[in-house]
Formats: sequence, C-alpha cells, structure tokens
Amino acid sequence: MMMFTILSCSVALAQSRTTVRSLVCKTKDCGNNEVLFEDVSPTAASLGKKAFHLPPLGDVAPQGWMLNQLLVQANALSGYMATSTFPGAITVNESQWLGGNYSTSTLQWLPYWTNGNVPLLELIRAANAEDKLDPGANFEVVVEQYVNYVLLHTNKSNGWIGPFANEPGDFNGHGLWDPLNMLRTLLNYAQAHPDRSKEITKACVAHMTKEAQLLKTDPVYKWAQTRWPTYVEIALYIVDELVPLFGDDVEVMPLGAEGTAAMLINSSILFGQKGMDWNSYYHQTGKIKFPEVPVKGWNTNDHGVNNAEGALRYPAVSYRLTSNTSYHEEMDFVLGMLDKYQGQVQALFCADEVFCGREPHRGTETCTVVEAMASLEYAFETLGEPSLMDRVERLAFNAMPASLTGDMWTHVYVQQANSVFAGNTKPNSTTSSVKRGCGGRCSSTTTVAHGDHTHISSSPDTPSGEDMGSNFFGVSHFPCCITNFPQGWPKFAMHAVLTEMDGSGFVVASLVPSKSTLKDIKASVTVDSNYPFDDVATVIVKATKAITAKIRIPGWATQATVNGNAVANGTFVTVACSASSTTVIDVRLNYEPRLEIGWGGSGTNTTAPESAAAVLLGPLVFALHPTEHKIVKTTYKQDLPYRDHAVDYEISTSATWNYALDLSVAPILSRKPSKGWSPSLPFSEDEFPFSIEMTARKLPGWGYWNGSMITDSPPPSPVDCTTMSGGCGNSEPITLVPFGGTNIRISVFPWIK
Repeated sequence: MMMFTILSCSVALAQSRTTVRSLVCKTKDCGNNEVLFEDVSPTAASLGKKAFHLPPLGDVAPQGWMLNQLLVQANALSGYMATSTFPGAITVNESQWLGGNYSTSTLQWLPYWTNGNVPLLELIRAANAEDKLDPGANFEVVVEQYVNYVLLHTNKSNGWIGPFANEPGDFNGHGLWDPLNMLRTLLNYAQAHPDRSKEITKACVAHMTKEAQLLKTDPVYKWAQTRWPTYVEIALYIVDELVPLFGDDVEVMPLGAEGTAAMLINSSILFGQKGMDWNSYYHQTGKIKFPEVPVKGWNTNDHGVNNAEGALRYPAVSYRLTSNTSYHEEMDFVLGMLDKYQGQVQALFCADEVFCGREPHRGTETCTVVEAMASLEYAFETLGEPSLMDRVERLAFNAMPASLTGDMWTHVYVQQANSVFAGNTKPNSTTSSVKRGCGGRCSSTTTVAHGDHTHISSSPDTPSGEDMGSNFFGVSHFPCCITNFPQGWPKFAMHAVLTEMDGSGFVVASLVPSKSTLKDIKASVTVDSNYPFDDVATVIVKATKAITAKIRIPGWATQATVNGNAVANGTFVTVACSASSTTVIDVRLNYEPRLEIGWGGSGTNTTAPESAAAVLLGPLVFALHPTEHKIVKTTYKQDLPYRDHAVDYEISTSATWNYALDLSVAPILSRKPSKGWSPSLPFSEDEFPFSIEMTARKLPGWGYWNGSMITDSPPPSPVDCTTMSGGCGNSEPITLVPFGGTNIRISVFPWIK
C-alpha cells in the first residue's frame, strides 16, 4: 500500500558568537609557533561533546557489495588517474605537489584525489582484498609514493605542507583552503599507519600553526571564506585525537598540550568570524541572502559545493566550538531551506555550479554530491541525529552511483533527476556553442573568477550551460569532479559503524555489509546484509565486556522490527550485548513502495506548482530507464598509456519517456533481480536487483525544452487529461528501477488521480 510523504522545514535558533583570544609560545625553539594570541581561555574541555566517535581508518572493513564497489572504483578511473594522461589525469600525476609542471591558479586537484584514494586503499587493505587490485594501476605503490613525497617536501622554513602558493594575501581564498584536503589525507593515513603518526602530527601541527599566523592578517575571501568549517574540522580532530598523544612532546607540539589546543581553537573561531556568516545567509538576515529561486550569476556564496562543504558543516563545528545545543536545530533549519527552495529528489539540492531551484531537469554537480555526503556524515558523527544518515544514504545509493557509469570509468559533471540525453545540446533559440568539457562556463559572454566559470540562467525552467553541455559521461570535464568524486564511497564506508564516546558501545549507522574490529571497545561487529538491495540484516556482536548496540532505524522504515519486535522509525534501537558472548541481532526494515508528492518547481505568480511524484523503496529512488543508445564521441588514444575505457560518451534514447503516473492503481514490487544482476557490480546500467511496476499514461504534450534534448518541466499535477495539450494516452504498465543504475532516466513524474 502506498504512503505519501510531504517535505517540511524545521525552525532553528540563531547563531551565537565567541570572542577570539591570543596565545604566546612559551618554548625556546618555537619555529613557526611565534606570538599568535594572548590571554588564552579555551581548552579541549570547553568544546561541545561529539555524539559518536569515528573508529580509526581500518577498524571498519567493508564486505559484500560495498567492498566490490570500492574495488570497482580502485580498478577504474579513480585508481588509474595517477598512471594515465587522459584529460583530468594530468592534474594528479603532473601536479606541483609532486614536483610537476601542471599549473593553474589553484592547487586543489591532487589533495582532492588523495583525500578519497587514501581511505579507498586502506579500506581495501582492511578487508584483506589487496590481491583484487588491478596490477596495471599500480595503485598501492602510487598512493604510498604520493604520501611520502608530500611529507618529505614540506616547507622547511615555515612548516607549510605543499607548495606555498597564493600566500600571503590571497584574494581568491585558495592559499588557505587548497592544502586542507592534503591534511585530511595525511591524518587518515596516520590512522591506518600508527608508526607514522608522530611524523604526520608534527607536519600537520606546523602547517596549522602557519595558517593560524596568516589568519591574523590575511584576507579571507571566496573559497576559504565559504569553506572555513574544513579548517575547524581538522583543528578539532587534532585537539581531540592527537593533543592527548603528543601534547607533551615539544618536538611535535612546541606550544604544549594546552597551548596547542588553545591555538587551534582560537584560530578556528577567528576563521569563522572572518569567513562566511552562514547563519545570516540561511536566515536571510544579512546583506547576502540564501536564494529562493535559481541563481542567474555565478558567485561563490551561492555555489553548490561551497554550501555542501561549508554550510552543511557549519552547525556541527559551531556546536563544537560553543557547546551551544541550538546548532542541532540550526542544522535542521539549513536542510529545511534547501529542501523548500532548492530540493532535488536524489541529490539533496540543485546546484549546476550555483543554486538552480527545484526543476527536475536542472543539474547537481558531482562535487556537490560527495561534499554533501561528507558533511552530513560529519554532522551525524557530531550531532547524532538519525535523520542525517537518512540523507547520507539517499545521496549514497542514488546520486553517488548516478554520477558515474556502472564500471566507474566515466563521470558526469552534473546529473539531473530527469534527463533522457547525456551529451551536448542547446535550444533552437540560440546559436551559442557549448564547448566540450566546460558546459556554458567557457562562454565568451561572461567571465567570472575561478578558471573560466560562467553561469547564465534566466528562469527556473531555463537550463544552464552545465545542464546543456556537462551532463555527458566522460573524462574531459573541468577537473574538480574527476579528482573529488573518489571520496564519496570510501568516506561513506568509513561511517557505517561508529562507537560511543564513553566506550559503552557502538552504533550501526548504516546496515551496509561490514566487519568491524573496534579496538577502543574491544568488540567485533559483523553486519551481514545486502542492504540496500535487501531489507534484512543480521548484526553479530562479539564483546569481551558488556556493551550496548545501537541500530539506526531509518525514518522511512515505518514497519521495521528488531529481533521480531516492532520498533519506531527515525530512532536508534538499543540492544544489550553480554560480556564474553555472541549477540545476534535480527533487523528487518520491511520495504514497501511509497510515493513522495511535491517535487518539481514550486510555481510562480502565474504558474501552478508542479507537485510532481517520486517513487521510492527504502532509501532508493526509482526511475524509468529508457533504452540507452550509447556512442563514443571522443577517445584519447594519443594520451599514452591508452585507457580504452576512458572516453567521452553521448547517451540518448528513442524510447517513450513522457508518462504520467496513474495513482489510482497500486504499485507492484518485484523482488526478483534481472537475470544478470550481481552484487559484484551493484549499480550496473544493464541489470537491476528489483523493480516496481506502475500504471501510467503517455502525455504527448510533455516534451523537450525549447527544441533541445533536455526534458521540459513536468506539467502541474494532478493532470487534467481533458485540458492537457495532446490529451493522455491509454493506460499501460511501465517498469521503474533503482535510480543509481541509470545514466538517463525520468524519476520525477506528473500524475493522474
């Protein structure tokens, strides 16, 4: 039986501000730790307490389809970039970080790549699956070489990690932000290699100290201004995890434990004060206001990735810095604003570079998808709200796999909820060309800082240049997404199981298959499942002391049971696990197809809301997947060694796609997978784990936008067949499959009563 879900927003309290104080180095040889601040007051004890502890990288080992997905990634585009020369690859292996000559105004590309691929490799190692890595990529060797090179070539005069570029006084914000993903890389590597922890901690503390110095006088603009929570996240990780280990070692922390913690906390507060005021932006009380409509001009404040990395992290880091619990409500408020004005069914919000509204043919950048996942994972770890992992899974099981072809060799720059053509297209009313790999951003009409980015859009249903030219699957897009997508799956797998801060137990944040050796609570936890491709999971706990297990029950799981007992959705279910014994927990989420009504454009003074429908099963969005015609548009045979899968595709269809759902007929769920589906390639575009049959009627009057190959806005629902242009066709069955396994699709439908 179908259920109807209505999206809603929460109201949150206003942000509080904290005053920055200062610190003086008290050791004889402070190096870069010169006078930074004075009259210190903050300590680690003053920070807001995290809800959960993320186990060290390697404690949680992916299993089943989750491990297979990581191996597919490592043996494809992600793993081969370092040893290839096709477009995008040279941003990694010819990076100035490695002594190469690849030069742009930013140094972010290699840190993006390592930020995803170091966790990727260590998770594969944790699962003892290194033997399944393709020798041709030389992945293990390359990752180790890159880490060692970066550590060997830190700036000996000021402690900076990587090239000391764009500083001091960087007016684009790259200098303060670009290195931060490399610090994330090194800190993750140290978790998996404790023998390197002292060396890496020393390097990271020296770098953060230099950034703290620069923050006193440096302008904080654009990329650094909007992404300041990244610095805070790193600073607080050092305070939480490394100050207790190395605070008394003056070689590593010349300021000592208390001084180092105070320096990092104070500089974090200063960065936040100089950075984007996300509170006034989302509450629309400041000069710069969150947009309620698609944004016409490219800018860093309304930029999707900046909001995904900055705005979605800001409540969590602000709570840590202030201990103000109102930031739990602030997180709800930010997400509510995104849902209401920019929401997309599979991708959280629309941002084909900048915010682009709720129309399902508008796109979301792949970088936005992975950064939103990472920020929500961090927010869950910090704030402990179960609904945050609901959102993570919705991204992970829908938008993340749809960002790449099933073999993970090619990716899109932007994806759309409704798209039946992946390639370059344009409306009949313009003669402007769309250049390959840069959408409308390379137009000569307007040039905005950050490469050649431009963004031109005039109304909610007018696609941008990215929508028209950057949704093809390939390897020649602007290099941010090709280097940044690798963090998506590994960071998600890392957050599958967490522990309680007091060591009293653990929480299964996602029921994906995993096997965890949780050293801090002396327990092993196995999640035996095929989730989300099945709704049953068995959690097996072996503990040496009495602990508690918390199982997150998703908000949509209204019929869930644990050990045969009905449980409340949107909560944690606690199960006691006895000492020196094995506890088996049976979890059944009991999937039922459901509808969400209210997607698509919100309407204007002259147009009605679209009020379109989406079909879901558990965390999975379902879509009509028309038969694909895939052709190779560009190969890169001249870029040696030649990678025959690293190409640019154009994907189209001649099948009917313009249907309205008949909601008077119940859906039919088939749990039988297609003949060739396998967990070894779970998001194959050719095979599917299950399907839903819907009754629908063709709408001849719903076609393409302005003569292009982009689907037009769905007509407002409920559709009146007597007034609809072209009327409605006869009722017929259509088959919907999981969104993540489609390259082109329709997932937001008009409907008929």
